[in-house]
Amino acid sequence: MKLSLRSSAPRGRFFLLRTTAVFIFTFFVVAVLAPRQQVMGQQAHRIKADYTVKSKTVGRDEAGLITGTVFYDLRIGRLIFDVTFPQKEIWVFIDSVQWIIRNDTLVQIKPSTIQPKLSVLHLSLNQQLNGFGLEQSGYSMTGVKTEDGLLISNWSAPLAARRKMGQIALASRERQLNSVIFYHPDGRILRKQHFRKYQKFLGISIPTEVVDEIFEKDKKIFQATEYKNIVINEQASDFYYRRDPRYRHIPGSTTRTRP
Repeated sequence: MKLSLRSSAPRGRFFLLRTTAVFIFTFFVVAVLAPRQQVMGQQAHRIKADYTVKSKTVGRDEAGLITGTVFYDLRIGRLIFDVTFPQKEIWVFIDSVQWIIRNDTLVQIKPSTIQPKLSVLHLSLNQQLNGFGLEQSGYSMTGVKTEDGLLISNWSAPLAARRKMGQIALASRERQLNSVIFYHPDGRILRKQHFRKYQKFLGISIPTEVVDEIFEKDKKIFQATEYKNIVINEQASDFYYRRDPRYRHIPGSTTRTRP
């Protein structure tokens, strides 16, 4: 079977936070957890890394590959991917919106379920990855057990949101988050996320490999993200962490591109 690379597939699924449960959970993290952040002078607040994203749909002859450099600063809050493959462009994620920039021109603005404050980079810099921010976001622990050397805790969504938000299970080993499982309210598994190959930078642990299993109606998708050449508190210009487009209009739009 011939394997093809399709740039459109990974772009549409990039970091795949498309399920309802994850999207609504993101809202709680942003609304409740974000105001509690404290950025101190010597605290790790900025990260730069080269990344590679590989995706594969099980049972289908399609796969995806994306490479580039990612930038994130807690104080600015924009998750920025400088994409080098499959084509040169910049993706800027701000709250629930994605900008796509080519040749320093903003060519598209579209809704996104990718929230910077729920990213691995944000939670790692804040040293909140181990608990995935669940307690601060209104979730409550409903049970805990030990299995195969893993400490597994189950968490229920806030009562008012349980019709749309299922349970979340965390699995930890030696005080490091190993896996997160997202459930639909009816009990189906929507997504599994695995955190591997932790490394320490300025006293904080960061997983340098994140593997996702996404369960959709008629297919299962594997996605692996690898981070290399990680730099904490880089002294580069804020330009790389803000990435404002400088030009005028999106083609066919009457809305100015600069916010």
